[in-house]
Amino acid sequence: MKKKFILLLLISLGFSGCEKDDICAADTPTTPQVVIEFLDIATTDSKSVTNLTIKEVGQTNPIVFNTSLASTNVLRYNVSLAKIKIPLKTDADTAKFLFKLNTGNTVLGAENTDILEFNYTRNSVYISRACGYKTLFALNLNSLTPTNISASDTFWIQSIVIVKPNILNENETHIKIYF
Repeated sequence: MKKKFILLLLISLGFSGCEKDDICAADTPTTPQVVIEFLDIATTDSKSVTNLTIKEVGQTNPIVFNTSLASTNVLRYNVSLAKIKIPLKTDADTAKFLFKLNTGNTVLGAENTDILEFNYTRNSVYISRACGYKTLFALNLNSLTPTNISASDTFWIQSIVIVKPNILNENETHIKIYF
């Protein structure tokens, strides 16, 4: 009887030492990216950009939009859509990006680059022990004014509207860019 009790005690101690696996589920919401929609300035209809490349100032490579392509393929960094997502910095309150339209077009003056600087506040939110923290952003309402690389360049971005300043998820458009 004493041996059974000790065996039962050891088994119960063994089970009490087990803990839940620390695995963050793939569908757990993480730090959201800012969702940008492009619209026609004349009709206000959704409009796809042509060969848009976005690169953060100070970075070597542009943002990857086509992960299935090789890193040497320039199309990996181009997008021709009406809606995109780009990441903001989680360790700073500002991020500056080069938005280059018509990337790779050999016609003189066809490529056009505008610079957008995003100013925002960050809020770290605890998800779980397995997933850690995610960062939520709040855009400053008057923070997006395009600038140009050179004085001879014209703006392709005509107007910017911050629709949802609080970036809590990627299910809604946060910024509308008219061109």
